Formats: sequence, C-alpha cells, structure tokens
Amino acid sequence: MTAVFVHPELIKLPAPKSDVIPVHLYGSTPSKKGVAAIGLGLYNRLTRLKAPVDPVAFDFLSLSMAVTASDTFVNRDDAADGWARDIQLTVALVDPARWIPVQPLLTRALNFLSGDVWSINFVGGGAPPPVFKVRSRLVIDPKPCDCACLFSGGLDSAIGMLDLLSKGRNPFLVSHAYTHDAQRQVEILKMLGGGLVRFGAQANPRGWLAVGHDVQMRTRSFNFLAMGVLMASALVGFDNNRRTLFVPENGLIALNPPLTPRRIGALSTRTTHPYYLDLLQKVCDQVGLLVDIENPYASKSKGEMIMGCLDQVRLRQIADRTVSCGKWKRKRVQCGRCVPCLIRRAAYHSAGMKDGTDYQPEGEVLQHFLDHGTDSDDLMAMLLAARRLPTTDIGKWVAQTGPMPLSAVDRVSRVDAVRRGMIEVENYLKSQVKF
Repeated sequence: MTAVFVHPELIKLPAPKSDVIPVHLYGSTPSKKGVAAIGLGLYNRLTRLKAPVDPVAFDFLSLSMAVTASDTFVNRDDAADGWARDIQLTVALVDPARWIPVQPLLTRALNFLSGDVWSINFVGGGAPPPVFKVRSRLVIDPKPCDCACLFSGGLDSAIGMLDLLSKGRNPFLVSHAYTHDAQRQVEILKMLGGGLVRFGAQANPRGWLAVGHDVQMRTRSFNFLAMGVLMASALVGFDNNRRTLFVPENGLIALNPPLTPRRIGALSTRTTHPYYLDLLQKVCDQVGLLVDIENPYASKSKGEMIMGCLDQVRLRQIADRTVSCGKWKRKRVQCGRCVPCLIRRAAYHSAGMKDGTDYQPEGEVLQHFLDHGTDSDDLMAMLLAARRLPTTDIGKWVAQTGPMPLSAVDRVSRVDAVRRGMIEVENYLKSQVKF
C-alpha cells in the first residue's frame, strides 16, 4: 500500500518515505526529493475565468488533482500483480463533510476506471477557489455559453462541437491542454473562424521522486471530467439553471470491449463507460452540483458520427487535423495502427470520406506492417476480434466491460452500436489486409 497526502500547504505535508508520497496541491515544484506538486498552472489559468467558480466544483477539481498525482507517482511496477496498486489517498478540501457521503461512489468509480484499489480520506484546509483577475487580453468569458463540451482535439469531440453549433447551441469548450494537443486544438478552432470560448489547462504533476511516472494515466479522464464539471457549474452560477456537460464519444470506444482475453483489465480503457459516467453523475447530484453529464453519441458508431454530422462542410475542413491516436502524445504523429487509429480509419472508410490524416509511413500499409513490422499487438488483436465477429455474442462480449445501469432499450442500443462499429472495422480490414 502507498499513502499519498495532498495538501495546499507545504508545511502540512508529511515527510516522504518509500511508501509515503507528499504532494503540494497548486504549489510550485518542491526542491526536496520525494515531494511532488500538481496544478499550479491550472490554478493560475482559473484566475482568467470571468465567471463564478463554485467552491463545491472546485473541491471536485482538487480531488481530481490528487487522483492524478496518485496515478502518476505511485509506481505500478511495485504492485503485487504488476498492475493493481493499493492507493490510500488523503486530500484536503474546503468542505470535506460534503464529500464523505459520496466516498463509496468515488471509490467504485476509481477502482473501475484504473483497475487499482483506492481508499480515499478527506481532511479540511483545502484550497479555496482562485479569484478572477482582470487581464483584458487573457480573459476567458463564458457568459454567452449555454452548455459545456469536452474538446480534446479528437474527431469525436470535433463532431460534438459542430453538432452543438449547428443546433444553435453555444458550447463552452473544455480542453486538456498538453503542449502539442493545445496547439492542435487552437489550430482547429482557428480553422473554424474563431469566436468559440475555450478553457484549456493541464494538471502538470511534477516532483523530485525516486519512482518513475506511470505512462498509462488511466485516471486522466477523471481530471478531464472534473474540469468540465467546474466549467459547466460556472455557467450555472450565472442564473442557477442546470447545465449539460457533453462528453462526445462513439459507442464502440465508450464501451471498449476487450479485443482479447488478456485485455479485459490492463488494456481496455473505461473513460466514458456508462457505469463510470453514472457513478460520477450520482456524485454530482449528491454533492449538489447542477450538472448533467451526457454522451450524445453513445449509441452511434464513429462512421455514423461522421455521416450524421450536421455541418459536413466544416467537418471536412478540420477532420484530418483532429487527433485520435493513442500514441500521439509520445510521437507527435498518428501511428495508423493502434486501436483508436484503426477505428478512425474504419470510420472514414465506412463514411466514404477521403482520409487525409498524416499517419506514420510504416502505419499506412497495414499488410506490409503485419508482414514486416514489430509492435503489432493492437492490429493483431483488432484483426482477431474482427474475424470472430460473425460468431461472437456481442451482448456477452460487451458485458465483460462492466455493468450498464441503463434501461433495457438503452442497453440494446449500446450493444448494437458496438456491433456496427466492429462491422466498420471488419470491412475496413478486409479492404486492407489478408483477412
């Protein structure tokens, strides 16, 4: 078990030990080995937000910072099975009593999301929300917006944004703004002519730690959703009306059934799974946040999202510049053969839309890569799953991803979206490789 203590006051943190990681919340990087910090840049960015920052939503953000720090600095290699870590997290909040009743929900959500064993404790002394500072050129003013929408720079989020605009909505875009991601997000928005309001920031965990950073970062979506909830709740502050946080994700990726038996835990992400989103919705409801979390594409394949986009002209302007690749952050070019890339390419193929995405050269010709390449795990797993598709019980396959707290009709529609998404993949692979 590793204990992680997260507090905004450096003097309140315990001394670092082999199984104790102190984290300075919203603080600069400490010079002491074994001490970490997180969130200072995000905190400073929030001073540009010309909107009321809900203290409950800000506590949610602080909790997400603590989770991100834990996920980053607790070494997965030290786990008994090499994967599931035992993490005891203590985090300082402004109003810890409000969060104690939802501890079980949060624990279930994090256990499900990361595959670890979480224990969460809340203490007082948390950081209060930052105060808006007038900076004319840098002000982020979301007052005209009527909803919030996660905007990663991916194809699904771009379609979600375009559809909202086509319906007359004015979304407040929320982005994880890692350096290269942020450049691509800004580029896409400039191609649309500007005028959209976007808040972009990142957790930026840092520290002089003896352990390596976990590159999986399975809980990144928890932080992303907390940012989205904070921005949606800022809109609530203008008139006290409920707001929707849109989380655009196609149905195949949202459920992400394991392509092979060994991918049930370690390699099947659950960032927009309905069970996980339902737990976070219950957390928001119980702590009093007037935000509805909604994935409007949960019953659509990615190809259907492309074909159904309400603004085909602007979609074709920006689609090839969106990023789907799971390896993009490391290589700055889309590989063309990871699971998200293959689903993306299959979607283009299904929609009859020319794919002008810049993929790695070795990823362009999949058969050549199968014959001569290395690192073909994702491609082989997808190929095997596509070959099994005609004899697969899709309902049982999807059930391996976890519970679905939905009506019978919704469950059927989600399962069928997986089937249709996999048919897109099957048809694409048949056109590219020896099937």
